[in-house]
Parts: sequence; structure tokens; C-alpha cells
Amino acid sequence: MLIYLINSLYYDKKYVKKRIRVYNKFLKYLLVFCLGLNGCALNSHEGVEYSRLEQYNRAMFSFNNKVDKYVVRPVAKGYKAITNKYVRSRVSNFFSNIEEPVSAVNHVLQGDLKATGNNLGRFVVNTTLGVAGIFDVATSMGMSPNKTGFDETMSEWCVPDGPFVILPIIGPSTPRSTIGFIADGYSSPAYWGAREGDDEAMAVYYGAMGLKYLNLMAENISFLESLEEGSIDYYEAIKSAFMQNRSKLKVCGRKEGKEQSFDYDFDMDMDEMD
Repeated sequence: MLIYLINSLYYDKKYVKKRIRVYNKFLKYLLVFCLGLNGCALNSHEGVEYSRLEQYNRAMFSFNNKVDKYVVRPVAKGYKAITNKYVRSRVSNFFSNIEEPVSAVNHVLQGDLKATGNNLGRFVVNTTLGVAGIFDVATSMGMSPNKTGFDETMSEWCVPDGPFVILPIIGPSTPRSTIGFIADGYSSPAYWGAREGDDEAMAVYYGAMGLKYLNLMAENISFLESLEEGSIDYYEAIKSAFMQNRSKLKVCGRKEGKEQSFDYDFDMDMDEMD
């Protein structure tokens, strides 16, 4: 995925347009797959990660892990070697700022107008005083980050999460999480801004998304490698960490589940990382 996004910047218009079409078609099929999977889950008997889904998950996890080891991690390590924490933090701030309007819309859908105002205020302040968002000036002014998305909105609306599933390249997910991921991507102002341009603008947009996840991967390599080395069953460790992180979401307006003594937080604040 990452190589596809980067390479898209260097081919002619026809080739770039074809790749964008393929990627958008992939997202549509992924959406249909997740809707079907969630529907099946609602009609399934309890106890079914269900042997067939478990078999699929482990097979796909093994494939993803090979792609990760031989493609993604080497690229991420190379990126980390030529950048420093300061640069990676600025990249993270930039993309977080772009996502503020998405959070604002979802806070409206969740009925939290105060949080909506906070998101919009952060976006205005960081876009102007923070130089297009690379500096988080808003936090120092008392407007703390409060990120949300369509996944959390659906959770507030009592939409069931569905079973844990490993998606190709994307990795750990649930049907609701995947639908939220796709909805947030298509509702981003950056996406619609790119769509108003030509094919090169869309290629730059997808390339920028590749940089976003490359940056995130570079910051979490050490954690993932230590988790793998210390796990008897790496698949189960990732599943447990992912589902524990999702237990923080409110369900039907209330938080379910018990607080854990330690949370695996894959949305860590860059300034708190080593």
C-alpha cells in the first residue's frame, strides 16, 4: 500500500488515474465485506471467532506480518533514520490538524457541541498561528486535543462492533471500525480538496496518507517489536491489545468494560514517546 501510494507520484496521468480507481474500488469492496461480516455476526451463535474466521484471521495475520517485516518495517526504519523526533512530531501535528474538522462533524453527530467548538477552535488556531498545523499552539491556549471519528459515533448510536477481523495490509479491525475508517477518509476536507483538483492532486493526497501511516509506524516500531518478542502467540497479543484499546469507546452513550491497569494505546501523543 505504502509503495503503491509513493509510486503513484511518479507515473503518467493515465497510470495514476487507474491506480486511484483500483484503490477506491478496494475500499468499496472492503465496505461491503464488513457490512456482510457484521450481519453474519448478529445472526451467529456465541463462541463462533468462530473457527473459520479464526483460521482466516491467522492466515491473513501471517501474510500481513511478512509484508510488515520485509517491506513496511525496513521503509519505516529508513524513514526514522533520516528524520528526528522533532520532524516526526511536526508531521504528526500536521495530519492531526487536518482531521480536526472530521472530529468536529462527528462530535455534532454525537451531540457534543462543546467538543465541536473545541475542534473548530483548534483547527483555526493551529492552521493560522501554528503554521498549517505543524505546531500545536491550541493546546497551550487551553484547547486540548479531543479526537473522534465515525466509528465512535456509531458506537454512541448503539451500532454493534462485530467480530475481530484481520484485513489485508490494514491489519486488526472490526466491521464497525472499518466502516468508520472509510467514512472518516471520505469525509476529510483534504480528500474533497484533492478531488476538486486533477489526478496528480489525488495522487499527492494518497501519497500524503502514506506518509501519515509511515510516520506512525516509525514511532511505534520499537513497541511492536518488543510486543512480538515477548509474546508466545503474537496474533493473540495484537488481538488483545487492539480490543483493549477499543474498550475505551462509549457504547450507547456510556463506557462499557472495566478500566485496565495498562492500556495499549495506538493513538499515542508524539510528545510522550521516546
